[in-house]
Amino acid sequence: MRLKRGVAMLSGVLLLALVVGGVFHLAWEKRQTLPVSVDVKQPFYAVYFGSPDGDGLIPEFRQGEGTIDERVASLLEGPRLSGSVGVLPKDVRFLGYSQRDGTLFLNFSHHLITNHPGGSSSEILTVYGIVNTLSGVQGVQKVQILVENRLITTLAGHLDLREPLSKDYELIGSSHL
Repeated sequence: MRLKRGVAMLSGVLLLALVVGGVFHLAWEKRQTLPVSVDVKQPFYAVYFGSPDGDGLIPEFRQGEGTIDERVASLLEGPRLSGSVGVLPKDVRFLGYSQRDGTLFLNFSHHLITNHPGGSSSEILTVYGIVNTLSGVQGVQKVQILVENRLITTLAGHLDLREPLSKDYELIGSSHL
């Protein structure tokens, strides 16, 4: 038990180092400062929002356990850092979730589609802002987005959402995180 806890803690520290390294890489590459204000002695988690240029996702760190409910609430709240762009359309409501065999089924109101601005870049940021934020929490390996308890084919006509999706590391500036 002690060994498992030690391995889990080491894995968490390594993941943190990789994420922070990725953030610094993005900041260096784009020559901008990305403030990180969390107490690393307390639990925290990453929430992904759109970059100012719309080319990728930027992690914003939030204090807390990082439960599914906390992460979704953070996505709905939107970014706290100036320059980051929210990934969820206006008036979207979270209707709940279920989890089965490593897949998290997230259920949103119809506003996810009806209020979506459209465009391939915007759709990618919305979908992977959700997927990247929720992947890895509580055994989640893949995320399936539902609208009004229904499987959807796409949000805005560019991404196939009929199957669960895994985290996309390239959108966060690294293929190694």
